[in-house]
Amino acid sequence: MTDRILVLLVDDDPDLRAVVASFLREERDRIAVETAPGAAEGLDVLAERDVECVVSDYEMPGKDGLAFLAEVRERDPDLPFILFTGGGSEAVASEAISAGVTDYIRKSGDTEQCERLADRIVEAVEQRRAEREAEQAVGQFRAVAKGASDAILSVDTDGVIRFANAAVEPMFGYEPADLEGEALTTLIPERHRDDHLDAVDRYLADGERSVDWSDVRFNALHRDGHEVPVSISYGEFTADDERRFVGVVRDDSERERHRAFIEHAGDVVTVLSSDWRFRYLSPSCESVIGYAPSDLLGERALEYIHPEDRAAVSEALGALEGDGDPPTAEYRFRTTDGGYRWLESVGSDRIETDGIEGYVVTTRDISERKERERTLASLREWTRELNYTRTTDEAAELAVEAVDDLIDAGLSGIHLLSEDGESLQPAALGDSVPMLFEEQPSYGREAPARSRAALAWDAFRGEGSVVIDELSSSDRLDEPSPAESLVLRPIGDHGLFVVSSPDPHEFTDTDVLVAEILTDHLEAALDRIERESRVERLHGATRTLVRAESREAIAEQAVAAATDVLEFSIVTVRLYDEAAGGLVPVAVSDPATEVLPERETFTPDGGSLNWAAFEAGELRKFDDIRTTDALDVDTPLRSLLIVPIGEFGTISIGETEPGMLGSVDEYLAGILATAAETAFQAEARTRRLADRTAELERQNDRLEEFAGVVSHDLRNPLEVARGRTELAREECDSDHLAAVERAHDRMTALIDDLLTLAREGDPVTDAEPVDLGRVVGSCWRTVDTRDATLRSEAEGIILADEGRLRQLLENLIRNSVEHGSTSSRAEPDDSVEHGGKDVTVTVGTLSDGFYVADDGPGIDPDRREEVFDAGYSTSQSGTGFGLRIVEQVADAHGWSVRAVESEEGGARFEITGVESPE
Repeated sequence: MTDRILVLLVDDDPDLRAVVASFLREERDRIAVETAPGAAEGLDVLAERDVECVVSDYEMPGKDGLAFLAEVRERDPDLPFILFTGGGSEAVASEAISAGVTDYIRKSGDTEQCERLADRIVEAVEQRRAEREAEQAVGQFRAVAKGASDAILSVDTDGVIRFANAAVEPMFGYEPADLEGEALTTLIPERHRDDHLDAVDRYLADGERSVDWSDVRFNALHRDGHEVPVSISYGEFTADDERRFVGVVRDDSERERHRAFIEHAGDVVTVLSSDWRFRYLSPSCESVIGYAPSDLLGERALEYIHPEDRAAVSEALGALEGDGDPPTAEYRFRTTDGGYRWLESVGSDRIETDGIEGYVVTTRDISERKERERTLASLREWTRELNYTRTTDEAAELAVEAVDDLIDAGLSGIHLLSEDGESLQPAALGDSVPMLFEEQPSYGREAPARSRAALAWDAFRGEGSVVIDELSSSDRLDEPSPAESLVLRPIGDHGLFVVSSPDPHEFTDTDVLVAEILTDHLEAALDRIERESRVERLHGATRTLVRAESREAIAEQAVAAATDVLEFSIVTVRLYDEAAGGLVPVAVSDPATEVLPERETFTPDGGSLNWAAFEAGELRKFDDIRTTDALDVDTPLRSLLIVPIGEFGTISIGETEPGMLGSVDEYLAGILATAAETAFQAEARTRRLADRTAELERQNDRLEEFAGVVSHDLRNPLEVARGRTELAREECDSDHLAAVERAHDRMTALIDDLLTLAREGDPVTDAEPVDLGRVVGSCWRTVDTRDATLRSEAEGIILADEGRLRQLLENLIRNSVEHGSTSSRAEPDDSVEHGGKDVTVTVGTLSDGFYVADDGPGIDPDRREEVFDAGYSTSQSGTGFGLRIVEQVADAHGWSVRAVESEEGGARFEITGVESPE
């Protein structure tokens, strides 16, 4: 393979493509660069050229770098692919690493990053070449071990070849028949023949072997005259009472080539015996696991494998002769220093060659991959714990512990912005900081240029990470520092994460990525902690807000909560006023009155941002109102947040600096607006209730006045009429007087029922335990029951106002006795006893109440709702108020009453919702 490296550079910026390509060619003479403006063109180049490495931007028109990577991986899963980009994010980097990117390098304006790119290209390509060479060597070795066929020759004591197998033809150029009957010396170069014949004669004479018959090596003679290096294993046997010798001949030229491949491969090629002993190790053993091959020969491999991994390795590699894919095992192998290194082994078939017998296993070092996997798994655990922290100090301490564990950065710390915003103060420091710093480092805002504090503030104000590999040689710092490697990452607007080490070039790109991901999770945790703290304080303020008794008081409390608890400065609460035709300012914070002109009413046609948010019912946020057509665009107001308070109005929150209101502010302002809306709703309900209460009181006054009129002004004339009737009866006897007396009785009944209706509607507030059966019996004795029969099945204690309960029962019993059911089928001239004189009235108990039923004519189903209307009656003598009074008493208790058909076909009145004492 040539030393030249062809690189494909894909970037949509033509100037940047040219600069990077030129630099790569100048940096490394062996690098040749092919460029493409996008993923599609890049794929065309890959189809036409033998590219050994792809360098791609992330943000490109059409397919981005990750989509391009996916298509490249479909074509060639192992082709080195480096994402070289100025865009993207930690999430993109994580996704790229998961997708199998070879490396992720950020663009910058200095040459160091381009030098790093060139180095990584060469490293990646050389590693790929070495892996391919190793794979080829192993493949060739397997082919020889599995498919090579040895030449087998049988020779008699005279040195004549008696048998040759088919393998002699590819090895020596003779067909088997051509060699059978010929002397073995046919295959021996002339210079070796005499030595061979002498050795055979000595053996036949005294049985003494002059060489090791298991491995005799020399150059054999091919039919065309060239010599072939071979190794022969001899054996002796008897056939037909004749001594014979058999030789198994192997062509050593192929073996020598494979040995060269194996000995120069980056992976370790080993041969293991069936009892797990090392029979062979390639020279790369020393560079991979620290042992010379001679140190391990004869040793049991399992003894060097971590005890926790031995069972898995035995299971995976214990059946090397099985069918299917080659078995693979990952395990920890003990190194010369007593530690362990992660290895991956792939097993193949059995071999027997060159005095080595066993199973071939190819092994590579996967420690870096395992460490990366461990780091990512540990990072997930640390970030999960950050999600459960409850205080700022707890989150900061946890983040410092995490960065020390993940990238061994004990010289690190979290520095948070002070309350006055003038310094970055240490919140948590690594274990090494006190040993290397005389006092805890803090960084003031007004620090001299090129000082540690100035460097920290520059990073805090920036958007990305500041990475310095060798601080002592950096032109960004004049002040001495114990740190050499440095990563500075802003934690949003909370502060700065300082990750450092006293050694230069300590942090890899992966380390920087881990620090950035950890910082982002810390920022989210601090945001959450701050939000929860402010929400807790806000809840305390909203309790005061909802107790406010007027719209103006609620608005004032909302402004107070926004300024004192949420620490907003410019706050205005506007409420919709129908009379004014818009949003009227009701409460304003002091800074708002100083910064903004006198507030006016915002109307639908005024073009205000406030009205637009109110009308849409949506929160509106503006990082800088000077980019809008806001009415306050000429004022010092810059940041603006408008939150609708439902149908009541808006809360406006502003700051004099742009971009000061974030997602947390939106969240908290939304909570405040919801609390204010709840308070306004409660105030509106209270106001409506007060109005209704006042109206009810006025109605009760009128009703009481009416009751007084009925009681006094009607009863008095009625009593006079009764007296005159009695006097008239003494003077004369007339049937008309009896009719007048009945009219007087009816008028008396009407007055009594009207007074009951007027005075029985108030809710029951003094309910007490009452024996239902006792009250039923008492009421039956009170009512004129004529010849009716009572069947009382009522039992139990209920909660009721006994006097009003009597009123209800008496009316129901009277209704059943006098009407025999208030049947709408009765005619106006029917007698009073519509149900007959022998009606049976039953009072029984329900699961949540009781009932009164009779066996009279019943109630027409279409009229059952009407019987409770005031004035409804089917009797000429009835007032029509009896059942209305029953319903009124039930309502006063919170009960329900309904008319249904009784079991005997009469009327049944069920009262439910009745409670019993606990």
